[in-house]
Amino acid sequence: MAIDPAHGLTDKQAAFCREYLLDGNATAAYQRAGYTASGEAARRNASRLLTKADTQRYLAQLRTETSQRASITLERTLEEIGAIAFSNISDVMSWGPGGVDVKPSDTLPAEVLRAVESITDQVGDSGRRRTVKMHSKMQALGMLANYFGLNDDFNQARATLKRYGLALVEDPENSTGWSLRPYEA
Repeated sequence: MAIDPAHGLTDKQAAFCREYLLDGNATAAYQRAGYTASGEAARRNASRLLTKADTQRYLAQLRTETSQRASITLERTLEEIGAIAFSNISDVMSWGPGGVDVKPSDTLPAEVLRAVESITDQVGDSGRRRTVKMHSKMQALGMLANYFGLNDDFNQARATLKRYGLALVEDPENSTGWSLRPYEA
């Protein structure tokens, strides 16, 4: 579903949107789209263009079209992040007095393989050294925590109250919908 520039965007504005999605650099996208302003003027104009509702609608449409072409879905993204977040290096390798043994890749499930960033072999004076590097578990867990709202202000406030022995509980009879009660473990 292509947007008609006559419905709110000029050809240059539509080009700006397409260029912006390439690298997220609004000033550079503004200039690549054919606008003549440069420096601070280009930055201000690009920023202003990004705030327009028609621009945001077209950017959303372009993102949707791109993700559909690439078969990118929220579920698939969460699955990939989850594979990294809940990975265990012992699924990929074992170690002991004889060194490190990497398990054959054809014996590993796909979710385990997705969590591996790299495997390298180095041969030096002290012999062969194999390194297995997993994608960042903490970064993936942080992304999931953000997605599920664990880091938002509300949940942080609840955690703070809990440290002081208080629980914020839903209370439909209270005008705010919440009440403070003693925390019970």
